[in-house]
Amino acid sequence: MSISNNILHHIENFTSQRDKELLAFSLLKSIRDILNPIRTSILTLNGQDEPTMEISLSNSESCEYRYQDIRVPESTRASLDYINTWHLDELMKAHDDQYTSFHVLQQSRQQNQYLIITLDNKPSRSESYIIKGMLSIYSNFSSLLAEAQTDELTGLMNRKTFEESIVKLYQGTAFTDENDNRANWIAIIDIDNFKLINDSAGHLYGDEVLIHISRVLQQTFRQDDMLFRFGGEEFVVMMRDLTREECKQMLDELLSNVQSIVMNNLDPITLSAGVCEFQKDTFHVTLMDQADQALYYSKQNGRNRVTFYEEIVAAGLAKSNEVTHGDIDLF
Repeated sequence: MSISNNILHHIENFTSQRDKELLAFSLLKSIRDILNPIRTSILTLNGQDEPTMEISLSNSESCEYRYQDIRVPESTRASLDYINTWHLDELMKAHDDQYTSFHVLQQSRQQNQYLIITLDNKPSRSESYIIKGMLSIYSNFSSLLAEAQTDELTGLMNRKTFEESIVKLYQGTAFTDENDNRANWIAIIDIDNFKLINDSAGHLYGDEVLIHISRVLQQTFRQDDMLFRFGGEEFVVMMRDLTREECKQMLDELLSNVQSIVMNNLDPITLSAGVCEFQKDTFHVTLMDQADQALYYSKQNGRNRVTFYEEIVAAGLAKSNEVTHGDIDLF
């Protein structure tokens, strides 16, 4: 295959992706095929410069995703600090007969993302030119993909993306396996008396409330928790690797933070939440129904509270409507 046809093949592969992680994998694979590096990775840091995700690819076909216990060498930290201090788009560092190339993929207050390539040899001028072009295409397509997956008003992921994310959960690529007393959780969150806000203050005020709450959601939850606007005044949060107590504490913090929102002529805003544990052997429609039953209990018992599905099961207040993963063919 000629060089031009090879590049076109990689561009075609980029633009065929409809998933951000698959798009990242496609980029890493293209870099590997062109440069034959020792290692390529995409490192994501949150607003506090803490690593929240690393996607890496070595000489094998398998792509490794890490969401915790990510070790960032001091030399890498120093290079990233240098990039940020001098507002650079890229940086090449030589160390022990190896070259490490750093490229900025995304920078914002919420997160910074970098492509890191380790090589035996310094890339040629033509190779560097090709990589720059591919990164421009990747950046543009990544932005288009983000727009398609994002709710326009709040900036959270939309309902269509939620459906795709649930599939990834069952495939095991998004959440870690359970360990000890830690688990993964799904919460449905609803704004209390939102219709009254719209009726009394108007829909523009209602939109402002939704925007404020989405910001509080982003500030309260971790970078790798998944936040969705499910529709209307309803949100869904998927949290991984938490104890039940940690999950409850995070949701209670959300309710408290939302009540601190100050808007003229409005009473304090409150939320109700229903939570269930994510289990791979239970169909996702059942999980959503369980969380919804818990939310309904919160709404019917004073609002401004968090209810776990297991609580209403223990009290004999939940209806059993379980469908296991094996009962329905998802794919």
